[in-house]
Amino acid sequence: MSQASGPDVSDAQTTAQRLAIELHDVEAAIELVGSGVATRVTMGGLRFAEAVMERLRDEADRAGVVLDPLYWPEDAGCDVDVRRKDVEA
Repeated sequence: MSQASGPDVSDAQTTAQRLAIELHDVEAAIELVGSGVATRVTMGGLRFAEAVMERLRDEADRAGVVLDPLYWPEDAGCDVDVRRKDVEA
């Protein structure tokens, strides 16, 4: 069986790597905002924003931070606004 007819492992690896990077980046933004260094950080160009927000919502809540989605037109993606709870959206 040729390798071309099997599952595309590289796509799955790329997806997993991208998700891990986005999780790490948003976690860093939560820490930055939660520590008081910034009142708001916008993370742009996230392919997995909804999955990232779902996974990190409890962590953000414990840090006193809100994760707001900023949807792109035509459901092409999403940015995430990471802000302190006492800062208006």
